[in-house]
Amino acid sequence: MQKWKTILISASAGIILVGCAESKNVEATSKPLDPDVIAYPLNTCLVADKKLGSMGKPHVFIHEKRQIKFCCIGCDDEFNSNTEKYIKKFDQAVSKNKATTNQQTDSSNSLK
Repeated sequence: MQKWKTILISASAGIILVGCAESKNVEATSKPLDPDVIAYPLNTCLVADKKLGSMGKPHVFIHEKRQIKFCCIGCDDEFNSNTEKYIKKFDQAVSKNKATTNQQTDSSNSLK
């Protein structure tokens, strides 16, 4: 009886550890494989605004030279029905990130 209890506890601990090892932090931007593709600028789902990775592995695809990320594949229908809205949101986030990067570069150059 004690042997089975030890085996079950060990197996449970192993499953839990493997499950924890699978989760990864998602960076706000990532580098797409194709240099012509614009990297995803957010750390949240373009449609649902949920943190990427909060619902499992993000759904990632390329749309018109833009890397798009959703929290889940369920956001596809909403994106497809309002594509212009979400492309505009994507482009605004890219512009905002570029402006922030330029300000940081200008600040570091003025300190030299």
